[in-house]
Amino acid sequence: MSDLTTTAARPHEMRLRLDSYPVIDVVQARYGDMDANGHLNNLALESLHENARATMNQSLFPDIYDVTTRRLRLVTSQNAVHFLAEAHWPATIQTGAGVGRIGRTSFVASTGLFVEGHCVGVCDTVLVLLGDDGPVPIPADRVAALEAVRLGAPRST
Repeated sequence: MSDLTTTAARPHEMRLRLDSYPVIDVVQARYGDMDANGHLNNLALESLHENARATMNQSLFPDIYDVTTRRLRLVTSQNAVHFLAEAHWPATIQTGAGVGRIGRTSFVASTGLFVEGHCVGVCDTVLVLLGDDGPVPIPADRVAALEAVRLGAPRST
């Protein structure tokens, strides 16, 4: 019988460096993010990845989250998270975001979380661009915007 599980390989070492991510932000951990073991729980960390991803996406697709004007939507088709180290409250967390891969109708949003310069987790999320009838090709101007924030690209200011 074959292995029926799906797992992701360990992250590339460049993903463990904040300077690999072109879009950087800073957030504060919340007291309520702690679990019974006194460290930030997995859902809180995943929420930080989601927020970093959404912040980047909003700059790349300006009306994507405005339900009154948008014509297209981004939906998640796959999400892989690596929890690499514990983080504790209080903490200032630097988030890094960039694009790992660009396809015809989808791209990979790649994020990292850093506490005091140490990577505590990375996440890769496949996002599909949808119209009313399903996946649609990413417009050329948006492909150019995605290319500008590829992992390893110079940081935006």
